[in-house]
Amino acid sequence: MPIEWIPQEKCRKMLGPQIYGRLGTTGEDNKPYITPVNYAYDNDAIYIHTGMKGRKLENIAANPSVCFEISLPGNLYISEITCNFSMRYWSIIVEGTAVLVADMNEKRQALDSLMEKYAGRFEYTDPTDEDLQKVNVIKINIESINGKFNVDPQE
Repeated sequence: MPIEWIPQEKCRKMLGPQIYGRLGTTGEDNKPYITPVNYAYDNDAIYIHTGMKGRKLENIAANPSVCFEISLPGNLYISEITCNFSMRYWSIIVEGTAVLVADMNEKRQALDSLMEKYAGRFEYTDPTDEDLQKVNVIKINIESINGKFNVDPQE
């Protein structure tokens, strides 16, 4: 199963258009927890809209080190030999520190990025300051980013 590493700049370009990602957190209990999330990539950070309470927020409060992943599957390659079955795919993994966005301007900008990504073709009103108080936005400050393709072998 040949691997081709994706350059960091290309990883960053690939982060933006994907529909959803998976956020990995660990709380005080040291148990990993993965949450599928909608997200926006803006200003070299990942932004996630979330509610006011829940396990991912509890985990981030206890341990702000997080992992974020996006991937897409490709073709399944079939073989008569079990160990020769293979799936083509690409994946990008980000490691970073998560913080709750407190600055109202940054929160508004993050929500604007999310709305443009997911609802850009629809009409909607901008959130009021009161609306912004009712939601949380998680910001992942990227510390490392790695990506890889599982590619067809050269024949």
